Amino acid sequence: MKRPSIGLRCHLWFAILVAGLCIAEISAQNQRPNVLFFLTDDQGYGDLSLHGNPLLSTPTMDSLGKQGVRLDRFYVSPVCAPTRASLLTGRYHLRTGAFGVSHRQEVIDPEETTLAELMQQNGYKTGCFGKWHNGAVYPETPNGQGFDEFLGFLGGVWREYYNPVLTHNDTNQRYDGYITDILTDAAIDWMEDRIDEDQPFFCYLPYNAPHTPGLVSEDYWKPFYKRNIGRWESVIYGMIKAIDDQMARVLRFLEEKDQVDNTIVIFITDNGPNTWRYNSGLRGKKSNLYDGGIRVPAFIRWQGKLKPHTVTQPLSHIDLLPTLAELCDLTGTESLDLDGQSFAALLKDPKAKWQDRLLISFGYRDEERIRENGVVHTNRWTAVKDRGRWSLYDIQADVRQFNNLVKQYPDVLRKLSAHFEETLSSIPSIGVEAPIPVGHEGQSLVVLKGHDSNLSVPKGQGIDYNYHAGFTGHWINDWTDSNAYAQWNLDVVDDATYAATLLYCIPEEDLGVKGYFEVDGQKLHFSINEAFDPEPYSQPFILDGEATKYESKPWKRLPLGRLEIKSGYKSARIRLTDIPGKAGMEVKEVELSRLN
Repeated sequence: MKRPSIGLRCHLWFAILVAGLCIAEISAQNQRPNVLFFLTDDQGYGDLSLHGNPLLSTPTMDSLGKQGVRLDRFYVSPVCAPTRASLLTGRYHLRTGAFGVSHRQEVIDPEETTLAELMQQNGYKTGCFGKWHNGAVYPETPNGQGFDEFLGFLGGVWREYYNPVLTHNDTNQRYDGYITDILTDAAIDWMEDRIDEDQPFFCYLPYNAPHTPGLVSEDYWKPFYKRNIGRWESVIYGMIKAIDDQMARVLRFLEEKDQVDNTIVIFITDNGPNTWRYNSGLRGKKSNLYDGGIRVPAFIRWQGKLKPHTVTQPLSHIDLLPTLAELCDLTGTESLDLDGQSFAALLKDPKAKWQDRLLISFGYRDEERIRENGVVHTNRWTAVKDRGRWSLYDIQADVRQFNNLVKQYPDVLRKLSAHFEETLSSIPSIGVEAPIPVGHEGQSLVVLKGHDSNLSVPKGQGIDYNYHAGFTGHWINDWTDSNAYAQWNLDVVDDATYAATLLYCIPEEDLGVKGYFEVDGQKLHFSINEAFDPEPYSQPFILDGEATKYESKPWKRLPLGRLEIKSGYKSARIRLTDIPGKAGMEVKEVELSRLN
């Protein structure tokens, strides 16, 4: 048998070498740890038995704190969407565009690089299962912000805990069962497929419990109620217990798939408790900038890599992205303008050197409130700006924040408050609501939701939302003034033709309403001559008086016609020109369907 020529042998050896390098590269990629990130909604620092709660048992959550690293002073934002924005970007939420919870104040600018996008760029498969609350129109959605798979809902407050209609990527469908169970099932199924494909994964599981409305089966809330715990508190604790059980299922799945040592598991909550209840002695609750509103449970377990211990230095949601980037050996953070810094060294060694720094917790809602409220943390000090007035606490000696030391340590306060003002001044725009993106490729339908509109109310009345806050799912009603109108701000990226459809309700006695929908000077006139006035419905609420906040109902569709919308920043409005009855119509939304 002839031996290959020297040239052919060189080619063969080179091919073998290249193949070996490719296999090594794939193997290295697969050796990267998976990341499983649990986030719960409105669960406070004290809502765990590990943190001393005398009423509640949370064995699964506690196990992560006992088996992993406890971040004992971990700070987030005081409400939902801003926290999520910082967790996903490594930046103060005010820089990302998310500064509130509704009316387009919750949106992460699509130009921001999210943790999911960073994971994708480094060979990870990415999935999000639960509450998004950082933008409801592509490219603000999970699929537009780095997630390969999404099942959940895009807005904030969610009314349907049982048999909910959820969004799966770009389609909506109804699912059977309790929402916490549904999300868990989907996450497990998705992770199993990634494991079978030998793909590292980032699984983000942001449960929406124990946020209002209070809904869970009697099996969960009744045992608390029988112990003379208030009904509202019983429901909250029942929802937390239900989450704990579902988290146990996920962790058992990792064990069954032999993925425990290869998976970084994170458990964090998004803000303080949503009611006054046990909170480990911390001052304040959700929406508040004292520790009770922004200091939350935070555990990171990487079995076999991180030894159990407690980190006492103040850390923050902005630190999570750079920390995971270091632990997972991700490239691409060099070009990101991050506010956070990696605390991987503290995870590996509690005695690692850590330079004291000035860490900010910003407020939310509008520019005035944001400038008037904030916190600066150091290892020893916490300075709180509450409605424009500063207070100072030695947090190591006074965890309850009872003793204001402003007079004793004026130089400390000057340093901390100056850092707050300086950082705030570095943010170019605060309190500017994001326009709704229209015309992106692959997004043929854009919904202008009633709760996202800005209501022009000439005399302080004449138009409103069905619930005054105008949260996700609420609609426009009490329209009694023809000078009032609803407006949406649009960012149209491409010239196109759109069909507009109005979703409305109106009783028989108010028929005859006339008005128009207008974009960029083009008006589509309408007259409402067909009554549609179904009774609102809601889930089986456990608490008296809660149903009115979370009602839904069917809506009548009225095609309005076509619009030629040019690219650029535009305003869309609905105005009523004639209101013959006591009130005009109720408006759920306007749909814009791209035709070309």
